[in-house]
Amino acid sequence: AAEAAPKLFRAVLGSVVAFATAIGKNDALEAATRQTALELLATLAEAAPGMCRKHAAFCTEMVPVCLQLMSSVADDEAWYAADTLDEADSDESHVFGEQTLDRLANALGGKQLLPVAFNYIPQMLAASEWNQRHAALMAVSSIGEGCYKIMRNELGKILQMVVPFLADPHARVRYAACNCIGQMSTDFAPKLQAEHHELVLAGLLPVMAQAGVPRVQTHAAAAMVNFAEEATKQVLEPYLDALLERLLAMLDGPRRYVQEQAITTIATIADNAQAKFGKYYGTIMPLLLNVLAQATDQDHRLLRGKAMECATFIALAVGKDVFAPDIPRLVELLTLAQQAVADADDPQASYLQAAWARLCRLMGADFVPLLPVVMPPLLAAAKQQPDFAVLEAGEDAEASYAAEDGWEFASIGGQQIGIRTTLLEEKCEAVELIGTYARDLGAGYVAYAAETLDTLVPLFRFYFHEGVRVAAAAAVPHVLAAVKLAGDGAALRQAWAPICDRYVGVLAAEDDDAFAVQLFGSFADAVLAVGAASMGGGQLEALAAACVAQMTKYHRRMKDREAARAAEELDEDDEEQLAEAELLEGLAVDEVARALHAVFQTHGAAFAPAFASLLPVARTYLHERDAAARQWAICVFDDLVEFTGPASAPHAAAFLEPLAQALRDMAAPDLRQAAAYGVGVMAQHGGDAYADFVAGVALPALLALIARPDARAQDNVFATENAVSAVAKVLRFHAARLPDARAVLQAWFRALPVANDEDEVPPVYEYLAQVLREQPDALVPPGDAAALAHVVKAVAAPLAAFDLAPELAQALLALMQKSMQALDAPAQAALWAEIPREQLQALQAKGLL
Repeated sequence: AAEAAPKLFRAVLGSVVAFATAIGKNDALEAATRQTALELLATLAEAAPGMCRKHAAFCTEMVPVCLQLMSSVADDEAWYAADTLDEADSDESHVFGEQTLDRLANALGGKQLLPVAFNYIPQMLAASEWNQRHAALMAVSSIGEGCYKIMRNELGKILQMVVPFLADPHARVRYAACNCIGQMSTDFAPKLQAEHHELVLAGLLPVMAQAGVPRVQTHAAAAMVNFAEEATKQVLEPYLDALLERLLAMLDGPRRYVQEQAITTIATIADNAQAKFGKYYGTIMPLLLNVLAQATDQDHRLLRGKAMECATFIALAVGKDVFAPDIPRLVELLTLAQQAVADADDPQASYLQAAWARLCRLMGADFVPLLPVVMPPLLAAAKQQPDFAVLEAGEDAEASYAAEDGWEFASIGGQQIGIRTTLLEEKCEAVELIGTYARDLGAGYVAYAAETLDTLVPLFRFYFHEGVRVAAAAAVPHVLAAVKLAGDGAALRQAWAPICDRYVGVLAAEDDDAFAVQLFGSFADAVLAVGAASMGGGQLEALAAACVAQMTKYHRRMKDREAARAAEELDEDDEEQLAEAELLEGLAVDEVARALHAVFQTHGAAFAPAFASLLPVARTYLHERDAAARQWAICVFDDLVEFTGPASAPHAAAFLEPLAQALRDMAAPDLRQAAAYGVGVMAQHGGDAYADFVAGVALPALLALIARPDARAQDNVFATENAVSAVAKVLRFHAARLPDARAVLQAWFRALPVANDEDEVPPVYEYLAQVLREQPDALVPPGDAAALAHVVKAVAAPLAAFDLAPELAQALLALMQKSMQALDAPAQAALWAEIPREQLQALQAKGLL
């Protein structure tokens, strides 16, 4: 009830909090009873955070109980002597306290929870009892993510408080400090790494050398993984020697888990350092290859897996040329390891799959001969079906279906329904890797394309695991592109026809907005991969109908939200849920537009008859108050004009006035961008049917837009650059209709450069080159040094920002050089000083200066 209907507790929340916390802090009760009481409150906080925030005693009562549980950790001798690092059971009281505090922080946020927590944390850190200090440090690491916004501003002070405990006399406290640093390295990246690396690493490096307490030493190395994953190369490079010295010493240690962690940390550091890691290659790679060759017994399977991971990360870091002499040996060892995998729970299997994928990235086409070794187990993993169990309500699921084996149960209709999630994770990873092989190998993957597509496409409806569905949708376009690159157009069309039907069928009925985002985007990529005229008339109609169904559903939800807000029926929790739904639906609407654009791009006017069914929905969206809704409608119309030209004119009447209004909507830059793009499309493709609107109505709004003082502000720059591009197209295709085309041209020239929206660079700068070639005096009167300097600055910006097509890049470079040569030496020197340093550096890196 707390999860499904939390507001039922509103009237009695104070009593529930008092009752549950009294049970939670009662040491005389069994741990399970205390945890159940606190679970009720944690569930309420997650289901109705606004309701719980308004209850003043919620955090003040709940936080100290969590801290009390966290302080119950015992100094067990077995913890020090352990030969393996099994994670602590979540039903242990101190672990449950940590998890509950983390859930509270994420649900309620720092404004509510942080002041309460820090009423206790400093005094606990100062306590003589080690378990108090341990609990305080674990609390800091637990609340960081949820309290990020507030803690970020005090990060330096918090680290000054935490780091000294890396040298605490008690090993368990040092362990907790490592845990805290590791978690904060993730939660507060990259700020922590950039601003506090000296403080953090000065504390962490000595702990990595504490071989006498291997669990603490190992946890310090694990914290280093978190730090290095988010650090820049420049931050980490000065510490490489010290880090590798300690990690190599750990590799020589007697405990296997220490060696395993050392290898993992080395892999992360290599991934960060890239080519700089070459200095250590000759020392470390032979050690890893030796592990793979010698540590062949069952107890060392995880160590071997981590060695595979590390070796291939290092290979990617140093590059193919450095790694080339060791490729045959590593391939041999990986092949032998794969042949030796027999048990379903062998950890080497997943490490092997990922290692092969990294080798593929490194070797490119040279990897293709290895596919017969790699693909059969990978495809088998992708085809795995989930294990299910159905038990009666009173049966003990744990007796036969242990959680550590990956079983999870839920109560449905009086029965316990279980599914083994570990298999689903393996399946998901396999599908993701298949996509990377198809992407990286291109035509080299074609031998496996048919079997792959037969495996992946049905997974669009694999409702047991969202990740599998998403990975399958992401992979299919890469496989289709591989078939296309192989040059077998007939095979591609034959494969695509039933896949297209499956796509459209799922899209029409998909209720999961997150997956709809993925699948519409995947469909767009697939259509572009297959190419022109890939869909028949019936398929085009079915796609349009699917889009109508989805957009009608989103419109209905939008109106329901508006009605609820107008009626003031929403509390804080409702508003948070609606905001999340709006964000997700907005992404879905964007992907619907992208899918429609892809079909128009590949089918042109042939899509127009089916597309006509979308126009009534678009007109409905066009008149909504919501700017994103109007933007979608304008994008739909933009596509219609771009790909059907003058034939779109009969539909224009409903769109032109709203589009003109959108150009003047200063509160919605994305809407202005879509409208400006549309004007450019009308100017270029619409012909005479749109000429009066473009020249007489839209152009003044565009000129006002690009002349605004805030036109180059971060929020406005893309709308501005689309407007600049649209003005160029009006001048290029309709200059004869303008009463003073020269004045418009001058205003357009002053609005350059275009250096943010790469798609608009070609039309703008091709036109600039044309004008300077055909009528140079219109922009640069003889002897006008300011105009020459503006040409140089206008051209330098896109040359520095983008890798342009060679022909356009050479034309712009010639313009820049010619304009520069027309200036005297002092003017040239002054101009170079005005161009931003990062632009000059980019031009020099590209060999353009």
